[in-house]
Amino acid sequence: MRAPPCIAKTLCCLALAACSGGGSGGVPLGLDGPPAMLVSRARVDLPYRFSELSLRSSRNLGTARVADRSGRETRARLHPDGSRVVFARERQDDDPSSRELFVSSVDGSSAELRLTVNSARDDQPVWSPDGARVLFVSERDGDAGLWTCDDRGADVERFLPAPPGYRDEEPDWCKATDRVVFSRRDPDGHHVLWIAEGGGFGEVQLTDGGATSGADHGDRQPAFSADGNEVVFVRRSAVDRATLCVCDVATGEVTVRLAPDGEVAWPSFDPVDARLWFGLAEPTSGRGTLRLAHAPRAAGPPTLLWPDERWTFCGLAFLPGHAAAPAGGAPERLDITEAAFAVVLASDAFGAVSQLAEDDGEEFYVRTTASSGRQIAGVNLSLTLPVSPPEDVVEVRVRARARVSRIDGEPVLRMSLRNLVDNRYDTVIELTPTSTGEQELSFRTSSLRHIDRSGGLRFTVIADLEPGDPADLWIDLVEVEVLPRS
Repeated sequence: MRAPPCIAKTLCCLALAACSGGGSGGVPLGLDGPPAMLVSRARVDLPYRFSELSLRSSRNLGTARVADRSGRETRARLHPDGSRVVFARERQDDDPSSRELFVSSVDGSSAELRLTVNSARDDQPVWSPDGARVLFVSERDGDAGLWTCDDRGADVERFLPAPPGYRDEEPDWCKATDRVVFSRRDPDGHHVLWIAEGGGFGEVQLTDGGATSGADHGDRQPAFSADGNEVVFVRRSAVDRATLCVCDVATGEVTVRLAPDGEVAWPSFDPVDARLWFGLAEPTSGRGTLRLAHAPRAAGPPTLLWPDERWTFCGLAFLPGHAAAPAGGAPERLDITEAAFAVVLASDAFGAVSQLAEDDGEEFYVRTTASSGRQIAGVNLSLTLPVSPPEDVVEVRVRARARVSRIDGEPVLRMSLRNLVDNRYDTVIELTPTSTGEQELSFRTSSLRHIDRSGGLRFTVIADLEPGDPADLWIDLVEVEVLPRS
């Protein structure tokens, strides 16, 4: 329905920062205390050139990282002393078989040390409970198996022989129980979880891999809880479909905790509170990249800590400064009519901000214009969150409903958040419309990287269409909720 003429205007081709990717205004929140997480991540477009071990708070603040070199770095694990980190690095671009193990220091106090030097893949390292040895996956004898070395890369030994034709991978070593959990792949490609004693003996099967079969399907990427009584893992049923599961070690009972329309990867138990952390990708919701997310241990939807689509999640370790998350109070829906509002790169616009308040068919209209070989238009909204200090914002929820008049070629509906720390706009959603009807764009985030010191939050809703004739973008709803600290 075309909006009544409460506000109508024809615009020149005004390129706001939301479209160019830059940002201005607002002062970012500073890191209060030491970092709490060591996260492996890589740029989606150039993972070999831009891969890093980032040091962040559990609210996504901070800019420090472990000193690195070219090569994708994955599966970083923190030494029990809290100062050293072991990880795998690809020596050749897009070649997992070139992975070798390295040890570095979190604070840069010691030079990087290469643990393995050979032509076989060495991968997925984890420290022993006393930090004296490293357990890792190696293909030096053909099929992948579990090996150990000391913290200088010497004294290499096979940890546990796998049956002929089987592959043992993805180990985790529990400090509390001195037990190792790992994923064993049979000759048909099906994975199940096994547990062994820290001495490399007494292996027993823990899970059955689920009902589905297929190459590399089944139970993957296990991690112990701090007390060793539970294991969180990924149950893969297709190339891009996986569920998040938890297994009771004593009984073998498996509980499905999260079944997204997409996949999860490299889960972990939070060491200090009842949360699970994992990489999450939901392509049908416009979030195809694996992004760091968390969810309550018992029940509840996931929340993104890293909403940015540019980086893919490759592993997580917790630093000694990690603390329990603040408890959230009741969600409060904000009055969107109080938002500062601007139109982005449009040839025409028609309507009023009040028409964004409800999903009622009263739509705000924006017409695209040519830019960088595409037809683009959208809106930019700024709100001040009613929480003081802004560090007490536990979660922000954003939802919008929009439609476009044509979907030929590769159309995109995009929602982005202003990133104060990196002075850019982070794309949270890139959704390909399946029809000219209404599409929903929504996300939850606990990132404080996107809130300024006055509690300001800025985001965009944009249509980015194939070149050709101008097209219409209709926005019927923009909804923002905030959860303050209880």
